[in-house]
Amino acid sequence: MRLKMVAALAALAAVAVALVVALPAGAAGNAGTTQVTTFDPTGAVFTCPGTDYTVLGGTIRSIFHDSFAANGSEHVTGTIAPIGVTLTDGTTDTVYRLAGASWFGGNFNPASGKGEYGDTEFFNILGPSGGVVAKVAGVEHMGTGGSNFSFSFGACQAPQD
Repeated sequence: MRLKMVAALAALAAVAVALVVALPAGAAGNAGTTQVTTFDPTGAVFTCPGTDYTVLGGTIRSIFHDSFAANGSEHVTGTIAPIGVTLTDGTTDTVYRLAGASWFGGNFNPASGKGEYGDTEFFNILGPSGGVVAKVAGVEHMGTGGSNFSFSFGACQAPQD
């Protein structure tokens, strides 16, 4: 989660600097743009104590939204959600399912130099009966005012982006 947050903040800061140069003072905000993409996560690995779960197939839907307010601040959000994703533990014939989502969002105001960023990941790996056999659960926050924290509530780690 840390790599995703640092990359997003770097991109956000670069865009904010470009805005200071490109946008005239007092420009109106915009509704922004939204990009929806899908990709095949086959081969991605959820690392858990004692067992790793490898994705067999399915689809990941990624939604990314970026907009600018009238004061020049930029707002970014993104959601990643599995659709029909199945996994294996690599040692049995059991097929597991993935449920949950990852969300991130943030804003940066180039005039004040202040920004906030948050990231959440909540995924359950479900057994054939629907019960949770493994979990990724984390929350991370970063702000220019130093209000940074990170909590992990699940024993597993999501695949690296």
